[in-house]
This record gives sequence, C-alpha cells and structure tokens, in this order.
Amino acid sequence: MHPPFPPLPQAAAPLFVVSPHLDDAVFSCGELLASRPGSIVCTVFCGEPALPQRTSWDQSAGHCDSSVAIRSRMAEDERALAIVGARAVRLSFLDSQYREGVSPPTVDIAHALMHAWLQHGGAPLIAPLGLYHADHILVGDACRLLARRQRLSHLVVYEEAPYRRMKHVASARLAALAREGCRCGPIDKEAGASLRRPGSANAKWRAVHAYRSQLRAFGDAHPYDLREPERYLHLVIDPPQRRRSSVPP
Repeated sequence: MHPPFPPLPQAAAPLFVVSPHLDDAVFSCGELLASRPGSIVCTVFCGEPALPQRTSWDQSAGHCDSSVAIRSRMAEDERALAIVGARAVRLSFLDSQYREGVSPPTVDIAHALMHAWLQHGGAPLIAPLGLYHADHILVGDACRLLARRQRLSHLVVYEEAPYRRMKHVASARLAALAREGCRCGPIDKEAGASLRRPGSANAKWRAVHAYRSQLRAFGDAHPYDLREPERYLHLVIDPPQRRRSSVPP
C-alpha cells in the first residue's frame, strides 16, 4: 500500500514555477500565480538565435523574425507577470523552432534550472507534466532530474494548456512516468481550492490577454482551454523502497 501524497506547499507561500515558453506558466497556472504573490516564473526557452530566423509560427504571431519575436514576447511576459504579481527568471536555451532539430541535453537544462532555483531560495517547485511538445517533454524530464539530484521525494506538476485537451496525450505521459518509477495522483478538491484566492481567475484572464502575439498565432482571441480549471497533480519521484538506491550522485 502506498503512503498518502504529501501536503501542498503552505498557503500563500511564494512558488518557483517552471515554464517551458513565455506564456505557459500563465496559461496553465495563472490563478495559482495570482494567489501566491512574489512567486518566480522561470522560463527555459528564451534564447535569441545569433542570426535572425523567420519561422511560420513567429510570422503567424505578427513578428518579422526571431529577434523581434523574442523581444516582443518578453515584453508581453513582463506585462502578464506584473498582473499576477510574479517575477521573471529567464534561461537562454533556444526554442525548438530555432534549433534545427538539435535539442539541448536534459542534464544541461536540469543544471540551469537547479542553479536558478537555489539562487532564488529553493521555494516550492511547480513543474510542467511535459505534454506533447518536444520542449515541454524536455523541461518535464529536466525537472524530475533536478528533483532526484536534490533528493526531493515529490513534485507538484501542472497539465499544460492547450495540450491537456488532446486525446490520450496526458494518459500516455502518465503511463510513461509510471514505467519510469514515478507515482502520480490527483490533488483533492479541498486542497485544490486552497490554490486559488478570490479574484485570481480575473487576474489570470487579464494576464492571458497580455500575450497578444501568441493569441494571434493561435487564431483565437479567447482560447477555449484557458477558461477551464487549472489541473495539478502530485508526482512522487521514486517509490520509497527504491529511492535510496536509485538517486544519482
């Protein structure tokens, strides 16, 4: 029989929320951020290519090239995080649309995240589950590696919008994590209610609309998934009986 899942971070305590891109944390955790003023949002893929690139996604968002896109998106992110009372930390890894098929090693992302997390006091860590998109999967893997190296027994993870709505994507990810030795379970309703304060939904909705270029690229000024309840899970990194022998040095 498994032990119960650990308690959630103390109410109102600032958090360290890991975001693959410049919008994922607010799209998926905006209410939580608005309920925890002073939280850090650490975005992984914020690097600007050395030479400007023209991608279909950036053009659909109204940007002429990658340099304009990165700078405009950072400005949007600043406005959004100010609305929910969060602070930005940004890492310099390149978004997949700029990498020409070459992904950074998971260990490099984990190391950079660990450095940023420790530098900001080691606040309770909130990580993406790692759904569908190659960048999201990389960041989810890196967060679990960070947790193992810091001997964290569990993480609170969020299901990323809009990928959480894709059929079988979340269930396939959870099955893969189970094969890896992770145990995942829902956060009960009472605990989940503690993740939101009055007015947080309104703050999230205003923050979502700060990402004007990304909403343009989605082709929908009011993405249907972003009004739905945020989804959080407990992720136990290793079963207790295996943990001592499986944590890497």
